[in-house]
Amino acid sequence: MKPKNRICAALYHEEPDKVPDSRDIVGICSVLDREILISGANFTIWRSPFGSIHIDYVNPSTGSSFLSTSDEWWVAPENFVWWYTIAPAVRWPEDLDKIEPPKIDEKKIDKAKKIAKNLHEKGYFTVISHHTAFDSSWRYLRGLKQWLIDIRRDMQFARRVVEFAIKPQIEITNVLLEETKADAVYVTGDLGTPRGPFISPQTYEELIYPWDQRMNQSYHKHGAFVFIHSHGYIMPLLDKIIMAGFDCINPVSPLCRMSLSELKEKYGDKISFHAELTVRMKSGEDIDTLRYSQILYSKLSREKIDALKYTVEVGAPGGGFIFAHILRGESEEEKAYMREWEKIRRYSKLKS
Repeated sequence: MKPKNRICAALYHEEPDKVPDSRDIVGICSVLDREILISGANFTIWRSPFGSIHIDYVNPSTGSSFLSTSDEWWVAPENFVWWYTIAPAVRWPEDLDKIEPPKIDEKKIDKAKKIAKNLHEKGYFTVISHHTAFDSSWRYLRGLKQWLIDIRRDMQFARRVVEFAIKPQIEITNVLLEETKADAVYVTGDLGTPRGPFISPQTYEELIYPWDQRMNQSYHKHGAFVFIHSHGYIMPLLDKIIMAGFDCINPVSPLCRMSLSELKEKYGDKISFHAELTVRMKSGEDIDTLRYSQILYSKLSREKIDALKYTVEVGAPGGGFIFAHILRGESEEEKAYMREWEKIRRYSKLKS
């Protein structure tokens, strides 16, 4: 099967020839561009179309780590970049009336069409990406701390912020979908921490849900699926997230106490999972994060192969599953891991 057909089968809760993975998905473009202001060896300072100022920087202490020998770790910091908002666009409430929303860029559309055409010809499942209503509101406009205060103190103003943040992105995305025929939109933005959501289910329903639903309905009219990426223990929000019309959720990380087996059992017929490597865990329990990280990033071991098999055994039956933990490097450890993955991912082996 071609990558696109494999992903689509999974999203329709059918079983393709083998479990699809992240290599089958290729991005066309992000909805919002960046204006680079300063760029250095390990950092980039840039301005968003909203006018907010941000920095991307490398923190070696949180780089992608791999256990290269039996007792040593090495860190590849270039694979792990932090994004920090230096100056949100709306410092004071009255600033919201002074800034212009992002506009459609015709040159961007022409470029995206060419990229999409090339990817479609190669059979890839193509995506356009932007940030969620919740995430865009703080990341571009208010900053996280002030945004959470806004929600508690002035819900009317918070609604204005959400509309200003997400409405232009939806409008631009609809144009891009029409022109590129992208297969999906990938919206990103963490809704919580491993302890729980940033907001209550009631606040989500009142403030964010109407825009999530409106967004998803508009993208579905173009025949596009909608993925949502959110770290955090978001089980309390999941019923409403599904009702809003999302088709697939990522990353379903055990580090956030998200149990793939629990999600598959409760919601497997309602939403698909673009999921990380998982392990056996009880609902909502804390796991040994060091041990899990060692499994995730260590050299290939029996424990890691067992985790691979368990992830597929839990997630793959009946479709609705895309595997996210794919290594793309050239080291012998990474190649060995991918060889094991190729052995495990075939549905014919699952049924034998």
